[in-house]
Amino acid sequence: MYPILNHLICLFIFFFCNLPRKQALLYFMQKIKKWFQTITSILKYPSIIKNLNKSKTSVYCFFPVYHIGGAERVHLDILDSIKDQNPVCFITEQSTSNDFKNEFTKHAMLIELFRWSKKTSFKKHIAKKIASKINNTPNAVVFGCNSHLFYYLLPFLSPNVKKIDLIHYFIGDHSFEQISLPLVPLLDNRVVLGSKHLNQLTSYYLQNNIDRKFAERIKIITNQVEIPSIPSDKDFNNDLRILFVARNAPEKRVPVFLEIARRSEKLNLPYKFAMIGDFENYQHQSTKNIQFIPRITDKSLLNIEYAKSHFVMLTSSFEGFPMVLLEGMALGNIPIITNVGEVAGQINESTNTGFIIENYTDEDRLVEDFIGKLLFIANHRELLPTISQNVIEIVKNNFNYELFKKNYRNLLLADIPSAQ
Repeated sequence: MYPILNHLICLFIFFFCNLPRKQALLYFMQKIKKWFQTITSILKYPSIIKNLNKSKTSVYCFFPVYHIGGAERVHLDILDSIKDQNPVCFITEQSTSNDFKNEFTKHAMLIELFRWSKKTSFKKHIAKKIASKINNTPNAVVFGCNSHLFYYLLPFLSPNVKKIDLIHYFIGDHSFEQISLPLVPLLDNRVVLGSKHLNQLTSYYLQNNIDRKFAERIKIITNQVEIPSIPSDKDFNNDLRILFVARNAPEKRVPVFLEIARRSEKLNLPYKFAMIGDFENYQHQSTKNIQFIPRITDKSLLNIEYAKSHFVMLTSSFEGFPMVLLEGMALGNIPIITNVGEVAGQINESTNTGFIIENYTDEDRLVEDFIGKLLFIANHRELLPTISQNVIEIVKNNFNYELFKKNYRNLLLADIPSAQ
């Protein structure tokens, strides 16, 4: 009762202390939403505990959400690689949609924690319940990525439990690297996507006085993507289609992509641009050479869009190795992307595998460099068929499912007799 009274008092202050009514209403709506989420979480508690207790597996995964995203696609691939072990997958944050929920459910017992993983007065209780179950499970393995609850749980787990995390990209301070620093000695292994991140993380350990021996526990496992059966032959002689696939998040720098399209039209460059994602708020900024396509969750429909395109462009400020890049490359789309994550290790002009743009924070300079690259490409079309075939070969050799599955099973299931 007291929390409700407190919120009503705060609302009274908002309304009657010369603060904007709109701000007061927004505050009130946010509180109402949290109250409902809390009540829902309490009502869901019996089923959460019931599913936890009836689970019969040695593998427990902690992922934040099941809405559409590159990281979520990777998490699904990991679950798929170990689905014979009937893993439990805890969803620890609020998903914005059900895009991948059915797929997650196919590969694992899905347990959504709702506010139990977020609310301070709930979190310790649920962590102890989950830890008790895991600590009493023979050969238990706990795997997490992008989940605050995963790191909160680690100190409650027995030393006999194998603990592993995945970090998609390196940011350093104010990231999961920083959150996890005090817990590094508790982790048996960490997974990164390439040597650049491994070196960055090793340096980060040294800067923060983490014993170098823990860097030896870091493993590199690249992502995977399926090579579709759709023909990948492309005609590079006419207008060239550039595809941008992303969610509407600040790090994707959507305005940069839109400005590149506008500048391209102004310069009469031979490009058409297509954006797939939740970009409805940007449609008023559209030009004749931009096509807006709502987000696509069906992989076969997305592959059709890749098959119609010639390039995949990303203007991101940070990434690991973007799944949309791999999906496009699998169908011969040439990458044009900022120098983020592990991308430059596979994609560069010296090996005829794509085009890298320096990752400037100055967005005007970034646009200039993208336009400069598009001018170069338009004048050197003879290079494009070879680059297109080269990127397909990269995917076949370095990002295939069998290698991905073998690496994750060796890491996660090595100590589980039934998995051998």
